[in-house]
Amino acid sequence: MDVKVFQFNGCNKCFNESLLLKLSSDLDVEYIKDPKTWKEEEIETAVITGYVLPSDIDLLIKIRSKAKKVIAYGSCPVSGGIYALANQNGHETTPLKNLVDNVIEIEGCLGEIDELKSVIKDLELTKPRKLCDLCTRRATCEYLDTVNRQIELDDEETCFNDLGFLCSGFVARECKERCIDYNTPCRGCKQLVGRSGIRMLGMFGTLMGNIEVATEHSVKGATDKLADEEDDVTRSLPDILGNFFRFTLTTSGLPKGRIPSSGSLLEDLFTGRLIEELPLITGLIGGDKSISLTLKIIESYEKANQMEVSEQTKKYREKLLRLEEKLHDAIEKEDAEQYKEITEKIRQIAGNMNLSNVFFGGFKSKIKDEDDFEDYKSHIFEVVEGTYKNGSVEYSIDSEGIIKEIKIKE
Repeated sequence: MDVKVFQFNGCNKCFNESLLLKLSSDLDVEYIKDPKTWKEEEIETAVITGYVLPSDIDLLIKIRSKAKKVIAYGSCPVSGGIYALANQNGHETTPLKNLVDNVIEIEGCLGEIDELKSVIKDLELTKPRKLCDLCTRRATCEYLDTVNRQIELDDEETCFNDLGFLCSGFVARECKERCIDYNTPCRGCKQLVGRSGIRMLGMFGTLMGNIEVATEHSVKGATDKLADEEDDVTRSLPDILGNFFRFTLTTSGLPKGRIPSSGSLLEDLFTGRLIEELPLITGLIGGDKSISLTLKIIESYEKANQMEVSEQTKKYREKLLRLEEKLHDAIEKEDAEQYKEITEKIRQIAGNMNLSNVFFGGFKSKIKDEDDFEDYKSHIFEVVEGTYKNGSVEYSIDSEGIIKEIKIKE
């Protein structure tokens, strides 16, 4: 069975994950890193990875005309993924289905390889289950007293949302990455319902019923501002867009943003995001360099603010960096067996390929059963306004920990 995998824009993580297709002996897979080099031959199945732009339409139409089946693999071609957050600053990241017709969509960051195999082979997918139904935490449905940003909990039984930590598992499908297993609330890369961000906003807003939101009456009979500096809601949720619509902005129904662009889609993606969200975001978009990029972000902040980092934390981080080097070799050789072996080892430390377990000061959950978790457990850290630099990465945050500017050199 002929399969061609095309990498368009942005992160190459789903493109790399599709190497696992080579483990199926009945699939003849070709990887096309630059779609412009494609020779326009007939294709049984075309798999599109990476986000797409309106300017890609001519090439995509050619692929569509030559392929019997076109699959959007991963959140980026399905909805623009996390890169679509740059649309807030005037970019035009768009779902693949807006450019060509008859597209089969496989959501997820990462896209799940078993789902991709099933779609290629015309096998029936299992009925999706709500992520909440699989979570070991349980909801109390009580109103919140506070809304929180950084997680450091001894409570392993209560729903993140009921503890004041936004988790989109309520509107998400089960997934392989399972960020919730590593003390990281879900951000909804696999939608269970349409316009999931809007629905999640409504649900979490209901839980905040006891929290005072400051408002001022306007001449038009409504309110002309949401809150003042003492407002608990807006202070604790300063990035509504990035938290509620991280993977679904283009399908949310929200209008296009009017914030001026910096000129760089990548920088516009990061602007307005929160310092504590950076490790997971870089883990999502860093591709085969996500480990080194994430650790540069983290370690620049730790060093500047003299955050204590244990020897065990350093050892686990060094091991991750060595694994990343081996991962590059496997990808270069298109060695699916080696890729599988290395990514499984990365997951043992980082939690998943999104690095959900990696954080400032340490790790969010225990890595080995025999470990003393206190040797490398992350803790709530102080937000310090300033500019932080580490090699190819430089970023600035304000007093609330919001990214104001970032530079990432290739």
